[in-house]
This record gives sequence, C-alpha cells and structure tokens, in this order.
Amino acid sequence: MIHLIEIEPFDPAANAPRILRFGTFGFTTEPGDTPANAHFDDLVKDPGNFERFLFGRSRTRGESDVGGGDIQLVNADGSLDGLLDLAFDGRPIRIWSLESQETPWAERRTVFTGTMEQAEFPSRAVTIRIRDMLDALREPLERPAYLGTTTSGGLTIAEGNTDLKDVKKPRLYGRALNIAPVTVDQFDNLYQVSDRAIAEISNVRDNGVKLTATGDHADLAALKGAVMTGGQYATCLALGLLRTYTRPAGTLTLDAAEGATLADRSVARNVARVLDGLAVVDAGSIDALHAEAPAEAGFWTGTADVSPLRIASALLESIGGWLVPDRFGTFRVGRLRLPSGEGVVRITTDFLLGGDSLFRNATADEGAGVPARSVTVRYGRAWTTYSEADLKDVASDDVYRAFAIQEFRQIKLPVEANTTLHPKGPDLTKDTCLVLEADAKAEAERWRAIEGDRRDLFVLDCWGDDVAAVDLDDVITLEVDRFGMGGGRPLRVIGLTESRLNNHTEIEAWG
Repeated sequence: MIHLIEIEPFDPAANAPRILRFGTFGFTTEPGDTPANAHFDDLVKDPGNFERFLFGRSRTRGESDVGGGDIQLVNADGSLDGLLDLAFDGRPIRIWSLESQETPWAERRTVFTGTMEQAEFPSRAVTIRIRDMLDALREPLERPAYLGTTTSGGLTIAEGNTDLKDVKKPRLYGRALNIAPVTVDQFDNLYQVSDRAIAEISNVRDNGVKLTATGDHADLAALKGAVMTGGQYATCLALGLLRTYTRPAGTLTLDAAEGATLADRSVARNVARVLDGLAVVDAGSIDALHAEAPAEAGFWTGTADVSPLRIASALLESIGGWLVPDRFGTFRVGRLRLPSGEGVVRITTDFLLGGDSLFRNATADEGAGVPARSVTVRYGRAWTTYSEADLKDVASDDVYRAFAIQEFRQIKLPVEANTTLHPKGPDLTKDTCLVLEADAKAEAERWRAIEGDRRDLFVLDCWGDDVAAVDLDDVITLEVDRFGMGGGRPLRVIGLTESRLNNHTEIEAWG
C-alpha cells in the first residue's frame, strides 16, 4: 500500500497557489492520466491519520466530531526548507492510496479531501496538520450587520439606531415561536424578524395582547405607507419586517416561519439552507433524512453570533441526527438508528490485529450507556418568556399566558422496567427545535426504544485493507467468540480512526 499526497499552498511570490506532490513511494502518472505525467516525490514518512465520529468519540448524541493527525515529510537534506515561505492554512489537501507502485492511477482510492493548517519545521522534517473538516463551520454565521444610521423618522432605510451599529441582523430558519423582533426604526415602529425573506408572521402581541394583521407589502416604502389604526400591524415578508401602528406598550412578540411550505421546514431542509454556500452537502442524504423525519422545526439566531455548526447541531439533535464529512469532503446528514441486517462486511477474528483488539467500552454519553429510566423531549420553544407577574394584569388570553411563562413544553416517557432493573439509570432530557407535540411524542418514543435497553459499544482494531469499504453509519456484522456473538451480531459504525502508516483502522461499533 502506498499513499500519495497533493497539497496546494499559496505562494506569495507568484501570488498564486502551487501544487506539490509527495508519496510514501515515488510515483508518476501516465501521459493519458489526469493529471498527466505528475510525479510524487518519495518524501512521505507518515501519511497521518484521520478520525471521524457521528457524534464524537464513544458518543451516540450531540455534536459531530472530525479530526486529523500530522503528515510528516522527510527533510533531512533541507530540500523542503523553501516551503517555509508558503501559506498552508486553509489550503486544499488530497490524499489517495494505491495497492502498489504498479497500480494504475485510475484505481486510486480517495482517503481524504480537506484543508491544512500551517506547516511546522522540526530539524529534519516538515509536519503538516490536517485541518478539522468541521472547523470552517465553527466560525460565526456570515450575515449582515446593522449600520446604525436610522436616527430619525421618515428615512428610506431601517438600519437601527447607533446602539445597533455593527450588531448582526437576526436570521430565521424554519418556524420559531414568540420571537421578540429587533427594533430597526423606533420612529416609524419598524421591527425585523430575519435578514432574509420569510413566509409568514402571525400571533403578533404587545406584552401578550394580540394585534390584528392588515396585510403584506412589497417593500419598505409600501410598509411605511401602510394605512392602519390602533391595535394593528402590517408586514413586509420579503424583508423580514413588520410595522405596528403605535409603539408597543411592552415587549413585542410574534410567531414566524421561513421556508415556503411545511415541507421546507423539516430539520434536513433547514440544515441544507444553513450550510448553503458554506459546504458541499450530499443532496441524497438530505432527501433521505427529510423523508424519515419530516417534522417541522426551527431556529432563530436573534442578534447573537452563532456558528453554522451550532445551528445545524441544534436542529439535528432534535431528531437524533448527525452531520459529518466523508472522505471526499462532502457533508452527509443522517440519524442514529438501531442496527439490523447482515451489514456491509462480516468481521471475524481474522480481521482483528490479534491480542487485545476487541474491547467492550462504556459510552461517553450521560449515564455511560446504562439504560434510561425515562426520556424527556422538550419542544415548542418560546424564544421570549414572561413571568406570571408580567402577564397578570394584561389582556392576554389564558392559553398564551400558560405558554409564554415556560420556555419549553415537554413529553416525558418512563421506562417502567428500568426503575427496578437500573435504579441508578439516567433520566435523559434533550431540548429540541421541534414545534408540535405530536412530533415531539414520536421522537420521544423512538428515543425511548433506543435508550430503554442495554446497548453495547465495541472498539475493534482491524487491518485497514480488510475494512476499507466500511464507512460511518454502515452496519457491520461482528462474528467473534465473545459476548454471545459467535453467530454474528449487527452493529452500527459510529466512529472510524484510520492510521495510514501502519494500515490500522479502529472501528467504534454500537448496537
């Protein structure tokens, strides 16, 4: 097995990227290959490792995790010292493997596609660290900021007063309840829900007292010219704005939806819009997750700096979902499910490295994998809440009053048998972005089926070539003479750590 590495650091002297190629053995492509006659210098000492987890090492919920190790190039004679002048951080890297130097370039297998951090230069080597593929999604979500120039009435802009200068504009994905929109023109009573077009605004209330809608308007000028009377409001959905007739006596709140139809507001569809333009996302996995979990969900940023990964993770956690890049750098989404069927490969003792190559570990989840005594799913978030005293003397209806004093509604399902079997078992709770009770109940029942019984986590040290086809979320069959698995047991792959130097792959398999 040989590994070939292609990197594209930026050369300031040429004001352009440079393509550099290295291999664990020397290799040259053929004239008919693409690229043609490309030579890989025999300078790779260690092609590094690459680890990916659906949720993080030994976890079955939470934010996904991806990491990479160091690539080491031989620099004993100083021939690579010139790389010091190049910029590596954030630049592309591609790693392939071939069976041997005689294997045709067309039969290469993509091992990794991603980016690098800056190179380091210990005395006789060059070290390049593979960058976390999720790293770019941890930066604050790019969205416009207020100019802070709306300092009087009658202007043709709605950019907030000086207090809002450089504050990020809010953004809505899906449906959110009881939002307190941002005041963007205090003189003309204008408020913003989202910096992008939205589908609807409803249940507008002034300190709990419901206002009456008059109509939607195409632009800011039309919205400012809308004819209204007391207790009324108008909208400009194209700009995510609304206007009230008079300045609210208390806190203005409302419900809002982004996404043209209900089918556009599922977790999967929302995540696709969050990542649009930021990452290459596998459309098939989005469609599959939407078909499996079409429940309406939503997230509102307010003016806070939040990352795309934080938004996507909050949405996906609502349905036990995950977001990870594959070896080609394309992001896929999915949902934790119990394993079933034969699996993509049947792993026997011949696949294992020998000795201590099979471990049964506790998970890193709350409760360390002990079956739960109950699960609670919280839903229907009120993004703005009141105290009972706030609404005591105002003319809000009782249903709204009960809703607005609690941030979440909840569905709690006990696992009766575990009260006796596992008296120290966890009472698990997750906050979701789900809107409706029926959807929260369905997720609670699904989650209880997963967490209510014992689940095992196995760590397998395998020969890399034998499990090269195994990927995250695959089902494998483990057939070993341990833990009653002599006849084979299906397990779901939730973690992979590939060590290229010694052809070892560590598999975390759960079920």
